[in-house]
Amino acid sequence: MSNTLFIAGLGGRIFNCTLRALVNQGALTQLKGVSASGVKDLTETSEKLEHDSTHLFFPLDVYSRGLEEGEKISDGHFGYLVFQDRGSVLDGSTPEFRYDLPVFAAAVPSTLPLAKLGVDVAIDATGKFLTKEKAQHFLDAGAKKVIMSAPAKDDTPLVVFGINDEADNGLPIVSRASCTTTCAAPIVKALSLVYGMPKNIFLNTTHAVTNSQLSLDGNAHKFANGFGCMDNIVVTDTGATKSLQRMFPEIENTFGISCRVPVTDGSILSLVMEFDEAKQTKELNKENVLEALLSFEAIRPLNLRISHRKTMVSTYVIGRGIGSIVAPNQIEVLGKNVHVVAGYDNEYGYSFLLAMSALKAPLPS
Repeated sequence: MSNTLFIAGLGGRIFNCTLRALVNQGALTQLKGVSASGVKDLTETSEKLEHDSTHLFFPLDVYSRGLEEGEKISDGHFGYLVFQDRGSVLDGSTPEFRYDLPVFAAAVPSTLPLAKLGVDVAIDATGKFLTKEKAQHFLDAGAKKVIMSAPAKDDTPLVVFGINDEADNGLPIVSRASCTTTCAAPIVKALSLVYGMPKNIFLNTTHAVTNSQLSLDGNAHKFANGFGCMDNIVVTDTGATKSLQRMFPEIENTFGISCRVPVTDGSILSLVMEFDEAKQTKELNKENVLEALLSFEAIRPLNLRISHRKTMVSTYVIGRGIGSIVAPNQIEVLGKNVHVVAGYDNEYGYSFLLAMSALKAPLPS
């Protein structure tokens, strides 16, 4: 039986993509409610859900409605998002599928009626509750478990679905790290099974713009993000370096940068790993590296996929619910060093695994 879910962060990019992923996984009815920090115009929200500029049409028609008499679940409950199958409007028939999803306004998650809704797992897609202390609000509201959709800012365990699931044996609060970590981790894991864990890693992600950047030059929380995102390639840091080292403490050093480029989605990772010759069980060459990646793909196809394309371009990965898509013709080996190029949908690919992990996450006993 899949877990019941709640998502905070109505209208955000990860929220929207996680909702889309749940529909595509046939699990929308496992979602018992969603919330925003304040009351939103649900007509506008439903329109933006139904047609996304990057991911285009939602798999279902999306509407909104207010509360009818006797429907109010708790304070802060102000309406419903309504999902139904396509075609029903055109032929006038009763839709085969309809689901009314309650929407709440709550600046503080502890006021949400999660116990009343029967929520197992609350997903924080706001990026505002990234410590155990802050995430505790969702537990206080009645959720059994909280999943952060960004790297934690404290010692909360980072768990990437399919990669280090053993780190979560029913913990009440976990983090699903980041999109770049979700791309890099399967490659590191796959090669570590043959060559041991890399000693040193350098990564460069050529990353699509995000809402943390400004459209025009101005003042942003991070200095680099204050340069107009459609006019600049902006070099900034990436949390994936710290996340990889936390997930795989055997790695001695991780270095990396993120080059934000003027595309709305689809990112490409350049990952260089230095291996210890003493730990290798096979000769380190391109053929064996590809074989190791293919072997891992066979058991974890949602984490790692080997592309049949000659090269990697960012639009190829948009809409793919896969953590990491490797370009086999762009694998290089030089001495003890391996260079792998992989693409990932930094929005939907991450959110697809986030949704699946929330549905399957072990709950505290």
